[in-house]
Amino acid sequence: MSFQLLFLSSLLPLCLTISILTYPSSAAVDSYVYGGCSQQKYAPGTPYATNVNSLLTSLVNSAAFATYNNFKISVPGSSQNDVVYGLFQCRGDVSNSDCRECVSHSVSQLGVLCVNTAGGALQLEGCFVKYDKVSFLGVQDKSVVMKKCAPSIGYDSDALTRRDSVLDGLAAGGSILGSMGPGSCRVWHSAYRI
Repeated sequence: MSFQLLFLSSLLPLCLTISILTYPSSAAVDSYVYGGCSQQKYAPGTPYATNVNSLLTSLVNSAAFATYNNFKISVPGSSQNDVVYGLFQCRGDVSNSDCRECVSHSVSQLGVLCVNTAGGALQLEGCFVKYDKVSFLGVQDKSVVMKKCAPSIGYDSDALTRRDSVLDGLAAGGSILGSMGPGSCRVWHSAYRI
């Protein structure tokens, strides 16, 4: 019996260490990945503006209780053109309190990034928030959301570019697939099925 107790007590520090190391920190949850806004604008004080504010508030409040939710908001007195759609989705390993914090942070950043735009999306490490004038719920989004290119080296030689890309990736200790050689691009697509 004492051997079992000794064995279990020696496992406790290991289990605590693993649980602490695998729990995401708020810095990891709030790290910026990408953001984008629609070209269409709305005027402040309009029914659409009221609906956007109501939607974003609903997203933050709902994130305290769930790691995913979507809304269609149309306050009384608004027309079909004033309807706004939105959702949030948190990573599966994020707690509800961290989810709410991440969604709240996303909504705050959207307010700065997408001032008076009819739609916007923001991806942080821990969550994704999107709103738009057009319903996107149930539609797969395959649009390119960010394209990051390495600087060009001044000549166009595919063989040298591939070689440099491989060598840069290996020298950095990364994988060949993850390297960014001269003239190469990395493209992120929206991977959410909404």
